[in-house]
Amino acid sequence: IYLFPLSLSLHFSLMNVSTNCSRCVSVSACNCNGKNAECYFDPELYRATGHGGHCRNCADNTDGPNCERCLDNYYRDSSGQRCLSCSCNPVGSLSTQCDNTGRCSCKPGVMGDKCDRCQPGFHTLTAAGCR
Repeated sequence: IYLFPLSLSLHFSLMNVSTNCSRCVSVSACNCNGKNAECYFDPELYRATGHGGHCRNCADNTDGPNCERCLDNYYRDSSGQRCLSCSCNPVGSLSTQCDNTGRCSCKPGVMGDKCDRCQPGFHTLTAAGCR
């Protein structure tokens, strides 16, 4: 793995590692969407997409080769600039992943954006929902 601290406008070249390099690959700098300027050359990403710059240590709970998506169990805030924790109640929700507004999917009889309370007429939040 090759690490390069980069500015977003900087370009870098990477050579195939061998004693006789007969082919060199020119790769554009990583586009980390403003979430970091450090990346590494990822040969698998290069083979799959034609560009091999893979960002690392993405900020604001983002992930992906270009810091383009939210980490699991996070959603993008309304500004589109950062990702916030879903914070789904692990007992009352069907999953710890929420939708794109931060709302969690609740088990039967459970309500609330985070699935943290029983619906009217129900009581006792359990792993099966509210009774």
